[in-house]
Amino acid sequence: MVLEVRHITKTFPGVTALDDVSIGFSGGEVHALVGENGAGKSTLIKLLAGRYPPDAGQILCKDKIVEIADPLKASQLGISIVYQEYNLVPKLSVTDNIFLGREPADAFGRIDRKAARRSVAALSERLHVAINPDSFVADLGTAEAKTVEIIKALSSNAEILVLDEPTAALPEKDVESLFTVIRSLRTVGVTVIYISHRLEEIFSIADRVSVLKDGRLVGTWQVAEINHDFLVRSMIGRDLKDVFPARTPSRQAALVLSGRELEDERSLKNVSFDLHEGEIIGVGGMTGNGQREFIRALFGAHRLTGGTVRFRGQEVKIESPAQALTMGIGFISDDRRNEGLSITQSVLRNLCLPSLHQRQTAGLIQRDKERKTAEDIVRDLHIKLTSLSQAVQSMSGGNQQRVVIGKWIPIRPSILLFHEPTLGIDVGAKAEIYRLMHELSLRGVAILMVTSDMIELLNVPDRILVFCGGHISAEFRKGEATEEAVMFAASGTPEGESAPAR
Repeated sequence: MVLEVRHITKTFPGVTALDDVSIGFSGGEVHALVGENGAGKSTLIKLLAGRYPPDAGQILCKDKIVEIADPLKASQLGISIVYQEYNLVPKLSVTDNIFLGREPADAFGRIDRKAARRSVAALSERLHVAINPDSFVADLGTAEAKTVEIIKALSSNAEILVLDEPTAALPEKDVESLFTVIRSLRTVGVTVIYISHRLEEIFSIADRVSVLKDGRLVGTWQVAEINHDFLVRSMIGRDLKDVFPARTPSRQAALVLSGRELEDERSLKNVSFDLHEGEIIGVGGMTGNGQREFIRALFGAHRLTGGTVRFRGQEVKIESPAQALTMGIGFISDDRRNEGLSITQSVLRNLCLPSLHQRQTAGLIQRDKERKTAEDIVRDLHIKLTSLSQAVQSMSGGNQQRVVIGKWIPIRPSILLFHEPTLGIDVGAKAEIYRLMHELSLRGVAILMVTSDMIELLNVPDRILVFCGGHISAEFRKGEATEEAVMFAASGTPEGESAPAR
């Protein structure tokens, strides 16, 4: 073991974040750390990073008891954290970012840029990646930028690398590129502690997995010896089949929204669909095949150049989100921090923003009605918070997502558009979001959701539309689709045929 935590306990006022947790991390392994929000993962990582000390227990590095008093001590011990949010300066080069604040100097005390570039080139070669040391970070793709952060950690001689939700902001096509880098880390003896809510990734990249629940260690297993259902059951205490609400096919309801031969300038080609009251439609496919443009166009945030849209039988042009709002259409963005929430504002303000006009008299907001509205949403959606004045940025991802959905409830939506409804939240919180979507559909709300989560796509909607090359390549009813059939449709390959060799 290169790193161990033994009987670690950490408490905060009213909360035991870690309770007698013991985990060992071996040299050169990818060790996944999973659990629901609030399970204790973040607290454990902050202890390893020197953000605060444990109340009880020991941390051992290479069999020696150590005290990690601050981030500098963590770095000296070879522990480095790559957080979910990027920590790079876009307008600086790759080299300048990697050595920012610790630039190598020549004999005259000047910055030795040649030595810095050589170091970046050597580290890139070590990981078998091609990164131009002189490229500006702003010009890099998301996977390349994440790789730069990993190289930055290695440049300070990190032997234990913690990756916190490393794929949360990555397009699907970039995930495997990052996995290639992680596998290279394993071969050069670096220990990777991998934190992710995307459980399918655990089976693709990890050697072992430890599960935390309510601050306690549930267990540690070899990934090869368990399956997805076992992992879900360990995390939330129930089977995967219990995560998805049972839905029975209903008679055809009224048509609420339809599109015919929709097109835009680049992404959409001859897209036609129907959405009925109380129906949940899932939209899948490889990232970048028009799904994003499609769902945003229905909210007036993306311009269509051709085709017709009908709302309850009447032809309409949805040219702005404000117009969509008047029609009772709500939108849950895949980027909740920047588009779905006013992240520094309170829960109350966020929940009441879209329906502000309902509680105004002579231009003045009726605060009592505003608070009552927010309290009703919090109760109905089981939002966990300390008070309505709590800043949204201090909440867990699952509770933030409930706020994003809840703010649309007062407008009594007829349609809700979900783009990646459970992105970045744990499996327990996912179950709550699925339950909420199901309950909304029972009230007659029509739901269209775009998702890259295959398990979600196969189990949540009543119908599935698969996009390929900007058009709908296949449609499946609930129970008809398989992962293989969806992937064939998404790749444009007829089912039963092999993809052409490259």
